[in-house]
Amino acid sequence: MTTAQLALVAACCAILAVVVAFAAVREIRGRVPDPLKPPSRTAGRIRRAKAELPEQWQQRWRHLVTTAVIVALGVWAWTGWPVHGLLAGAVVLGVPYILNPGTAAQLRIERLEAIAQWLNHLAGVHTAGISLSQTVQASAKSAPGPIAPYVHRLAERLRAGMDAHDAFAHVADELGDGVVDHVVLLLQSHAVYKGEGLADALEALALNIDQQAKDARDVEADRSKTRKSARIVSLVVFCVVLGCMLNKAWAGWYQSPIGQIALAVLGGLFAMNLNWLRRYARTAPDPRLLDPLPSGPRPDEHLAPGGNR
Repeated sequence: MTTAQLALVAACCAILAVVVAFAAVREIRGRVPDPLKPPSRTAGRIRRAKAELPEQWQQRWRHLVTTAVIVALGVWAWTGWPVHGLLAGAVVLGVPYILNPGTAAQLRIERLEAIAQWLNHLAGVHTAGISLSQTVQASAKSAPGPIAPYVHRLAERLRAGMDAHDAFAHVADELGDGVVDHVVLLLQSHAVYKGEGLADALEALALNIDQQAKDARDVEADRSKTRKSARIVSLVVFCVVLGCMLNKAWAGWYQSPIGQIALAVLGGLFAMNLNWLRRYARTAPDPRLLDPLPSGPRPDEHLAPGGNR
Protein backbone atom coordinates (compact mmCIF):
# COMPACT_ATOMS: atom_id res chain seq x y z
CA MET A 1 0.00 0.00 0.00
CA THR A 2 1.16 3.54 -0.71
CA THR A 3 1.52 6.20 1.98
CA ALA A 4 -1.66 7.93 0.76
CA GLN A 5 -3.63 4.69 0.94
CA LEU A 6 -2.36 3.99 4.44
CA ALA A 7 -3.33 7.49 5.52
CA LEU A 8 -6.85 6.99 4.09
CA VAL A 9 -7.26 3.66 5.87
CA ALA A 10 -6.01 5.18 9.14
CA ALA A 11 -8.47 8.07 8.84
CA CYS A 12 -11.38 5.70 8.14
CA CYS A 13 -10.39 3.53 11.11
CA ALA A 14 -10.23 6.59 13.38
CA ILE A 15 -13.69 7.77 12.31
CA LEU A 16 -15.14 4.28 12.74
CA ALA A 17 -13.53 3.94 16.17
CA VAL A 18 -15.08 7.23 17.33
CA VAL A 19 -18.51 6.18 16.08
CA VAL A 20 -18.24 2.78 17.78
CA ALA A 21 -17.07 4.36 21.05
CA PHE A 22 -19.99 6.81 20.98
CA ALA A 23 -22.48 4.00 20.33
CA ALA A 24 -20.96 1.86 23.07
CA VAL A 25 -21.22 4.66 25.63
CA ARG A 26 -24.84 5.21 24.63
CA GLU A 27 -25.67 1.54 25.08
CA ILE A 28 -23.85 1.29 28.42
CA ARG A 29 -25.64 4.34 29.81
CA GLY A 30 -28.93 2.93 28.59
CA ARG A 31 -31.77 4.62 26.78
CA VAL A 32 -35.37 5.02 27.91
CA PRO A 33 -37.60 5.25 24.82
CA ASP A 34 -40.32 7.89 24.84
CA PRO A 35 -43.64 6.11 24.17
CA LEU A 36 -45.08 9.30 22.66
CA LYS A 37 -42.25 9.67 20.18
CA PRO A 38 -42.47 7.35 17.17
CA PRO A 39 -39.28 5.37 16.60
CA SER A 40 -37.13 6.39 13.68
CA ARG A 41 -37.06 4.43 10.46
CA THR A 42 -33.65 3.01 11.36
CA ALA A 43 -34.81 2.01 14.84
CA GLY A 44 -37.82 0.28 13.31
CA ARG A 45 -35.65 -1.71 10.93
CA ILE A 46 -33.30 -2.74 13.74
CA ARG A 47 -36.24 -3.83 15.88
CA ARG A 48 -37.67 -5.92 13.04
CA ALA A 49 -34.24 -7.44 12.40
CA LYS A 50 -33.96 -8.43 16.06
CA ALA A 51 -37.49 -9.86 15.97
CA GLU A 52 -36.44 -12.36 13.28
CA LEU A 53 -34.00 -14.02 15.68
CA PRO A 54 -34.82 -16.54 18.42
CA GLU A 55 -35.26 -15.12 21.91
CA GLN A 56 -31.81 -16.21 23.10
CA TRP A 57 -30.20 -14.33 20.21
CA GLN A 58 -32.35 -11.27 20.85
CA GLN A 59 -31.10 -11.19 24.43
CA ARG A 60 -27.53 -11.32 23.12
CA TRP A 61 -28.08 -8.72 20.40
CA ARG A 62 -25.61 -6.24 21.88
CA HIS A 63 -23.01 -8.96 22.29
CA LEU A 64 -23.56 -10.00 18.68
CA VAL A 65 -23.14 -6.45 17.38
CA THR A 66 -20.11 -5.87 19.59
CA THR A 67 -18.49 -9.08 18.37
CA ALA A 68 -19.17 -8.13 14.75
CA VAL A 69 -17.54 -4.72 15.24
CA ILE A 70 -14.49 -6.24 16.97
CA VAL A 71 -14.11 -8.86 14.22
CA ALA A 72 -14.46 -6.21 11.52
CA LEU A 73 -11.82 -3.98 13.08
CA GLY A 74 -9.54 -6.96 13.82
CA VAL A 75 -9.66 -8.32 10.28
CA TRP A 76 -9.26 -4.79 8.91
CA ALA A 77 -6.15 -4.24 11.02
CA TRP A 78 -4.76 -7.70 10.26
CA THR A 79 -5.19 -7.58 6.49
CA GLY A 80 -4.85 -3.82 6.05
CA TRP A 81 -7.90 -3.76 3.76
CA PRO A 82 -11.27 -2.32 4.90
CA VAL A 83 -13.59 -4.44 2.77
CA HIS A 84 -12.14 -7.63 4.25
CA GLY A 85 -13.02 -6.34 7.71
CA LEU A 86 -16.50 -5.14 6.77
CA LEU A 87 -17.36 -8.48 5.15
CA ALA A 88 -16.04 -10.37 8.18
CA GLY A 89 -18.25 -8.29 10.47
CA ALA A 90 -21.23 -8.87 8.18
CA VAL A 91 -20.65 -12.62 8.35
CA VAL A 92 -20.77 -12.51 12.16
CA LEU A 93 -24.09 -10.65 12.02
CA GLY A 94 -25.52 -12.88 9.29
CA VAL A 95 -24.77 -16.35 10.65
CA PRO A 96 -27.58 -16.33 13.29
CA TYR A 97 -30.11 -15.43 10.59
CA ILE A 98 -28.89 -18.23 8.32
CA LEU A 99 -29.05 -20.77 11.13
CA ASN A 100 -32.61 -19.73 12.00
CA PRO A 101 -34.47 -19.08 8.73
CA GLY A 102 -37.92 -19.95 10.12
CA THR A 103 -37.86 -17.86 13.28
CA ALA A 104 -39.77 -14.90 11.83
CA ALA A 105 -42.65 -17.11 10.69
CA GLN A 106 -42.82 -18.90 14.03
CA LEU A 107 -42.80 -15.61 15.91
CA ARG A 108 -45.57 -14.28 13.68
CA ILE A 109 -47.73 -17.32 14.43
CA GLU A 110 -47.17 -16.88 18.15
CA ARG A 111 -47.99 -13.19 17.77
CA LEU A 112 -51.25 -13.96 15.95
CA GLU A 113 -52.25 -16.37 18.72
CA ALA A 114 -51.38 -13.72 21.31
CA ILE A 115 -53.44 -11.10 19.46
CA ALA A 116 -56.44 -13.42 19.41
CA GLN A 117 -56.04 -14.04 23.14
CA TRP A 118 -55.70 -10.31 23.82
CA LEU A 119 -58.81 -9.49 21.78
CA ASN A 120 -60.83 -12.01 23.75
CA HIS A 121 -59.56 -10.41 26.94
CA LEU A 122 -60.51 -6.95 25.64
CA ALA A 123 -63.99 -8.20 24.82
CA GLY A 124 -64.43 -9.60 28.32
CA VAL A 125 -63.23 -6.43 30.04
CA HIS A 126 -65.16 -4.10 27.76
CA THR A 127 -68.47 -5.73 28.65
CA ALA A 128 -68.07 -4.17 32.09
CA GLY A 129 -68.95 -0.83 30.48
CA ILE A 130 -65.64 1.02 30.66
CA SER A 131 -64.25 2.98 27.72
CA LEU A 132 -61.98 1.47 25.09
CA SER A 133 -58.94 3.43 26.31
CA GLN A 134 -59.49 2.24 29.87
CA THR A 135 -60.01 -1.30 28.59
CA VAL A 136 -56.67 -1.27 26.77
CA GLN A 137 -54.87 0.17 29.79
CA ALA A 138 -56.38 -2.47 32.05
CA SER A 139 -55.38 -5.25 29.64
CA ALA A 140 -51.71 -4.19 29.57
CA LYS A 141 -50.96 -5.93 32.87
CA SER A 142 -52.01 -9.33 31.52
CA ALA A 143 -51.08 -8.95 27.85
CA PRO A 144 -49.69 -12.16 26.28
CA GLY A 145 -45.91 -12.26 26.06
CA PRO A 146 -45.42 -11.97 22.26
CA ILE A 147 -47.34 -8.67 22.12
CA ALA A 148 -46.81 -7.41 25.69
CA PRO A 149 -44.28 -4.67 24.75
CA TYR A 150 -46.61 -3.29 22.08
CA VAL A 151 -49.64 -3.29 24.40
CA HIS A 152 -47.62 -1.63 27.16
CA ARG A 153 -46.51 1.15 24.82
CA LEU A 154 -50.08 1.57 23.59
CA ALA A 155 -51.35 1.85 27.17
CA GLU A 156 -48.65 4.41 28.00
CA ARG A 157 -49.59 6.53 24.99
CA LEU A 158 -53.27 6.46 25.93
CA ARG A 159 -52.44 7.20 29.57
CA ALA A 160 -50.31 10.16 28.48
CA GLY A 161 -53.25 11.65 26.59
CA MET A 162 -52.42 10.77 22.99
CA ASP A 163 -55.40 10.65 20.67
CA ALA A 164 -56.69 7.06 20.53
CA HIS A 165 -56.76 7.04 16.71
CA ASP A 166 -53.06 7.98 16.55
CA ALA A 167 -52.09 5.62 19.37
CA PHE A 168 -53.61 2.67 17.54
CA ALA A 169 -51.94 3.77 14.31
CA HIS A 170 -48.53 3.55 16.02
CA VAL A 171 -49.24 -0.07 16.97
CA ALA A 172 -50.05 -0.88 13.36
CA ASP A 173 -46.74 0.64 12.27
CA GLU A 174 -44.76 -1.21 14.93
CA LEU A 175 -46.16 -4.62 14.02
CA GLY A 176 -46.37 -4.02 10.26
CA ASP A 177 -48.86 -6.80 9.50
CA GLY A 178 -52.12 -6.65 7.59
CA VAL A 179 -53.82 -8.80 10.24
CA VAL A 180 -52.97 -6.19 12.86
CA ASP A 181 -54.33 -3.49 10.55
CA HIS A 182 -57.75 -5.18 10.70
CA VAL A 183 -57.64 -4.95 14.50
CA VAL A 184 -56.48 -1.33 14.43
CA LEU A 185 -59.21 -0.33 11.96
CA LEU A 186 -61.84 -1.81 14.28
CA LEU A 187 -60.42 -0.03 17.33
CA GLN A 188 -60.03 3.27 15.46
CA SER A 189 -63.60 3.04 14.20
CA HIS A 190 -64.93 2.52 17.71
CA ALA A 191 -62.75 5.32 19.09
CA VAL A 192 -64.39 7.72 16.61
CA TYR A 193 -68.00 6.54 16.41
CA LYS A 194 -68.44 4.92 19.87
CA GLY A 195 -70.75 2.32 18.40
CA GLU A 196 -72.25 -0.66 20.22
CA GLY A 197 -71.29 -4.28 19.74
CA LEU A 198 -67.54 -3.85 20.13
CA ALA A 199 -67.24 -6.91 22.38
CA ASP A 200 -68.95 -9.14 19.81
CA ALA A 201 -66.79 -7.72 17.01
CA LEU A 202 -63.63 -8.32 19.03
CA GLU A 203 -64.60 -11.93 19.73
CA ALA A 204 -65.41 -12.58 16.07
CA LEU A 205 -62.11 -11.04 14.97
CA ALA A 206 -60.24 -13.06 17.60
CA LEU A 207 -61.79 -16.26 16.28
CA ASN A 208 -60.78 -15.36 12.73
CA ILE A 209 -57.19 -14.53 13.70
CA ASP A 210 -56.86 -17.72 15.73
CA GLN A 211 -57.92 -19.72 12.67
CA GLN A 212 -55.34 -17.87 10.56
CA ALA A 213 -52.68 -18.85 13.10
CA LYS A 214 -53.70 -22.51 12.85
CA ASP A 215 -53.58 -22.39 9.05
CA ALA A 216 -50.17 -20.72 9.19
CA ARG A 217 -48.83 -23.51 11.40
CA ASP A 218 -49.90 -26.07 8.80
CA VAL A 219 -48.15 -24.08 6.06
CA GLU A 220 -44.96 -23.71 8.10
CA ALA A 221 -44.83 -27.46 8.67
CA ASP A 222 -44.76 -27.96 4.89
CA ARG A 223 -42.03 -25.33 4.44
CA SER A 224 -39.64 -26.88 6.96
CA LYS A 225 -37.84 -28.88 4.25
CA THR A 226 -37.30 -25.75 2.17
CA ARG A 227 -35.82 -23.97 5.19
CA LYS A 228 -33.50 -26.87 5.92
CA SER A 229 -32.24 -26.81 2.32
CA ALA A 230 -31.75 -23.03 2.48
CA ARG A 231 -29.70 -23.39 5.67
CA ILE A 232 -27.48 -26.11 4.21
CA VAL A 233 -26.88 -24.22 0.94
CA SER A 234 -26.01 -21.02 2.79
CA LEU A 235 -23.53 -22.75 5.11
CA VAL A 236 -21.85 -24.60 2.23
CA VAL A 237 -21.45 -21.35 0.28
CA PHE A 238 -20.02 -19.64 3.35
CA CYS A 239 -17.45 -22.41 3.80
CA VAL A 240 -16.45 -22.29 0.12
CA VAL A 241 -16.02 -18.50 0.18
CA LEU A 242 -14.02 -18.66 3.42
CA GLY A 243 -11.72 -21.30 1.93
CA CYS A 244 -11.17 -19.19 -1.16
CA MET A 245 -10.38 -16.07 0.86
CA LEU A 246 -7.80 -17.97 2.94
CA ASN A 247 -6.07 -19.09 -0.24
CA LYS A 248 -3.51 -16.35 -0.90
CA ALA A 249 -3.10 -17.33 -4.54
CA TRP A 250 -6.81 -16.83 -5.18
CA ALA A 251 -7.43 -13.87 -2.86
CA GLY A 252 -4.26 -11.92 -3.63
CA TRP A 253 -5.86 -9.94 -6.44
CA TYR A 254 -8.42 -8.47 -4.02
CA GLN A 255 -5.64 -6.83 -1.99
CA SER A 256 -5.61 -3.75 -4.18
CA PRO A 257 -7.88 -0.70 -4.49
CA ILE A 258 -9.63 -2.09 -7.58
CA GLY A 259 -9.82 -5.51 -5.97
CA GLN A 260 -11.45 -3.98 -2.90
CA ILE A 261 -14.15 -2.41 -5.04
CA ALA A 262 -14.73 -5.72 -6.83
CA LEU A 263 -14.82 -7.58 -3.50
CA ALA A 264 -17.36 -5.11 -2.11
CA VAL A 265 -19.58 -5.61 -5.17
CA LEU A 266 -19.29 -9.40 -4.99
CA GLY A 267 -19.95 -9.34 -1.24
CA GLY A 268 -23.05 -7.23 -1.78
CA LEU A 269 -24.36 -9.57 -4.48
CA PHE A 270 -23.62 -12.55 -2.26
CA ALA A 271 -25.58 -10.97 0.61
CA MET A 272 -28.48 -10.17 -1.72
CA ASN A 273 -28.65 -13.77 -2.88
CA LEU A 274 -28.58 -15.10 0.67
CA ASN A 275 -31.29 -12.64 1.64
CA TRP A 276 -33.37 -13.72 -1.35
CA LEU A 277 -32.94 -17.37 -0.33
CA ARG A 278 -34.01 -16.51 3.20
CA ARG A 279 -37.06 -14.59 1.98
CA TYR A 280 -38.01 -17.52 -0.22
CA ALA A 281 -37.91 -19.84 2.78
CA ARG A 282 -40.15 -17.73 4.98
CA THR A 283 -43.79 -16.69 5.02
CA ALA A 284 -44.34 -12.96 4.62
CA PRO A 285 -46.91 -11.07 6.72
CA ASP A 286 -50.21 -10.09 5.15
CA PRO A 287 -50.19 -6.94 2.97
CA ARG A 288 -50.72 -3.72 4.89
CA LEU A 289 -54.12 -2.02 4.77
CA LEU A 290 -52.87 1.22 6.30
CA ASP A 291 -50.20 3.57 5.05
CA PRO A 292 -47.24 3.87 7.45
CA LEU A 293 -46.98 7.03 9.50
CA PRO A 294 -44.63 9.60 7.91
CA SER A 295 -42.24 9.67 10.88
CA GLY A 296 -42.68 6.08 12.03
CA PRO A 297 -40.97 2.85 10.99
CA ARG A 298 -41.85 1.71 7.50
CA PRO A 299 -42.44 -1.96 6.80
CA ASP A 300 -39.99 -3.07 4.11
CA GLU A 301 -42.43 -4.88 1.94
CA HIS A 302 -46.00 -5.85 1.15
CA LEU A 303 -47.56 -2.39 1.45
CA ALA A 304 -51.01 -1.95 0.04
CA PRO A 305 -50.89 0.34 -3.01
CA GLY A 306 -53.82 2.45 -1.97
CA GLY A 307 -54.18 2.22 1.80
CA ASN A 308 -55.66 5.04 3.84
CA ARG A 309 -55.33 6.34 7.35
